[in-house]
Amino acid sequence: MEKNLIQAFLWLVTLSVMITLWVTREPSIVEYDINETVASFHQSIGQSELSDEQREKEITRFTQTLDDVVREYALENHVVVLVSPAVVSGAVNVTQEIQQSLLQTLHAQNRANRAQSSEVTPK
Repeated sequence: MEKNLIQAFLWLVTLSVMITLWVTREPSIVEYDINETVASFHQSIGQSELSDEQREKEITRFTQTLDDVVREYALENHVVVLVSPAVVSGAVNVTQEIQQSLLQTLHAQNRANRAQSSEVTPK
């Protein structure tokens, strides 16, 4: 009985140390080429036929969505995201992953906006 208690105690101590190490681990640093993303957005918005007001709305939406996506990526992956010019070397480049997530989020927003605007309001 005493041996089982000691084994259980050691197991609990080991488990709590592992959990503590996992929770308190230092985040990794990754790099993200924001210039590439913004240039691509400006190119696409420049080719669109939007009014100045619509263009301003799209820029604001893009900027907010980009900020949200990068913040979410950092939280989910326990990383610090730095823009590429701030990194000298050694950081993993996550530009593709963030751009993919940004595109998916923007497309989902567009679908939601289209669905909302196509709803018929009862009178």
